[in-house]
Amino acid sequence: MIQYNNDLVYPPLCTVFELDTGEFVYPIFKNGSSSLQNICKRKHFNTQLNNIDHIKVYWRDAQSRFSSAVNWLLDGEYKDYDKNTIVDLIQSGKLVNRHFMPQYMWLCHLYKYHTGTISIIDISNLNIPIHNKSKSHTTYEGLIHWIKLDDVIHKRFINKKTDIHEINEYVKENYGILYKKCIVQD
Repeated sequence: MIQYNNDLVYPPLCTVFELDTGEFVYPIFKNGSSSLQNICKRKHFNTQLNNIDHIKVYWRDAQSRFSSAVNWLLDGEYKDYDKNTIVDLIQSGKLVNRHFMPQYMWLCHLYKYHTGTISIIDISNLNIPIHNKSKSHTTYEGLIHWIKLDDVIHKRFINKKTDIHEINEYVKENYGILYKKCIVQD
């Protein structure tokens, strides 16, 4: 089980972007969030989110997202540290950052404030230019259970309207060990 400090992993504000199209999008780091922020017309926060009926969540292949995030951190925030040490800390679960934590955990953060429905949309359907700020493109192995959890959600719920309760029940019923390791953290 991986222990982490909630205050460091979850931002104090849960933000949803309202686009000119009238759509509401929950931005997940490394899933086009910076690009979405550049085109949003309005931001909604925390308790305002329960006034929104439906929110889109762009979902990325978990392994690709993990590698992208590690590269981004090594090129930026941790550029002055020993690269191998940082990678070892990340891959052992001792260094947790919201840029590479499971997308599922982002959904949990959203559901603190939004009890309505969401649609999980593949990132390939986000038709805006994506800014890739990382110079490196090394592949790093993600934490197996985190990657599996995001992949299970992607496979089952992509392009479907759902909510966190349905996702949790599906994982619990079909992937019991994964449910215990990632969701109840047993």
